[in-house]
Amino acid sequence: MARALIPVGIAAAMLLPFALAAPAAGAASCYALGCSSCSPGGGSGNVSTLIPSSAFPAHAEGNSPVAFVDTDDGTGNRLVATQQGKIYLWNGWRVASVPFLDLTARVLYSGERGLLALAVHPDYATNGRLYVFYTGEGSAPGSDGDIVIERYQRSGIPERADPTPTTVLVISHASAGNHNGGWLAFGPNDGYLYVTTGDGGGGCDSVGQNGQNLGTLLGKMLRLDVSGADATPEVDCGNDYFAGTGYDVPADNPLVGSAGCDEVFAYGLRNPFRFTFDRQTGDLFIADVGQGNWEEINFMAADAAAPFNFGWVLREGCDSSGVAPSCCGGCATASPSCQYPTSGNLYDPVLCHSNASPPPEGGGWRSIIAGYRYRGAAVPGLAGRYLYSDVSCGQIWRTTSFDPEDPIAAQAECWDSGNGGIFAFGEDHLGELYVANGFGGRIDCIHNGSGCPWASAPLVFGDDFESTDTARWELTSP
Repeated sequence: MARALIPVGIAAAMLLPFALAAPAAGAASCYALGCSSCSPGGGSGNVSTLIPSSAFPAHAEGNSPVAFVDTDDGTGNRLVATQQGKIYLWNGWRVASVPFLDLTARVLYSGERGLLALAVHPDYATNGRLYVFYTGEGSAPGSDGDIVIERYQRSGIPERADPTPTTVLVISHASAGNHNGGWLAFGPNDGYLYVTTGDGGGGCDSVGQNGQNLGTLLGKMLRLDVSGADATPEVDCGNDYFAGTGYDVPADNPLVGSAGCDEVFAYGLRNPFRFTFDRQTGDLFIADVGQGNWEEINFMAADAAAPFNFGWVLREGCDSSGVAPSCCGGCATASPSCQYPTSGNLYDPVLCHSNASPPPEGGGWRSIIAGYRYRGAAVPGLAGRYLYSDVSCGQIWRTTSFDPEDPIAAQAECWDSGNGGIFAFGEDHLGELYVANGFGGRIDCIHNGSGCPWASAPLVFGDDFESTDTARWELTSP
């Protein structure tokens, strides 16, 4: 069965965590904990509201933040993207009532669809480029529901974007509303744009069996060079997408010169709604939303040879996807054995959580959300810990041990609870972490018990501010 972006129902049973049997290299930790308790904890009081729902002019209209992005351009500005299609600018003090960029006429919003991701170019301070990932309708290219990746430009007024897009990619996704994937991030080591796409929808990859098909861009992580793109579109590898002029294929992508789509960097993914990089090492963490058994955190070291096959639709968690209640290809008997890789060169998750229900099989996880490996300085107790969460469960977990040389031996614990509705984590230029809470319509920050003073900044305008007018911002009260 498919999992929605906004799942409902939180199981209350408290179950014991368990680790699955695994090869000698280590055992992935797969947990079946209920959402009503958080033990051993440690994060209570260390997650607080930075931007309340009352500060979002559009929240009263039902707009839900899905991303919080630091522009890192010396202004202190942050961008808040909403699933419904508006992007707002927060200057460290207030949120502008007029959107930085309004894509609502182009965005098809419902359930798992909408504006799902926003990323700014590493050289945004000088080139003003930002990238969006949304499901399109109306004036957007492609058919309704197709995945659209576009580039926009900061305008001559720094608090506004030019609404004229440059198309990067359009990927066919009109046949199902779920499993769009939906994240963008620039690699810290190579500056390339990484993109995750879902398998196309339906249960058991039923729309197209895309996860294991290297001839499609669905169910994949893509790697694109958007910095040196020329005016020549890439050559399509199939009839399911349109390649715009906004990117080139990196020459060292793993499938260049071989069978399959050159854009593909990793595959075997179901619905990788969120992923992040370790800013210090370049290591990659992908959260893949499960079907009927397991929510996954997958890992790929920066120096690993691509492409990685993360197993879907052959595996879910550390077992066959045929295990009930998923029963992909028929119901099989559970025989979990976490391997990295398996004998068939499939990479099992390094952490996973049960989403099977009712208890005692599971505990309420429904849509896993990748966080970051903490590399900031303000919360020493989180140094080197990887944090992650779930839309439905509302707990924030952190690793207690993690070795990139033996990632499948990772261990984690529940750190904080009561955060239902997390749609994404954010990381600023200092390495400090934030949470976009879509249910609550707010942005939270993670700190050491004394709030997040580093996140606030004085109001900064361009040199021409006095000669224009304060109406250009129409600032709301903080």
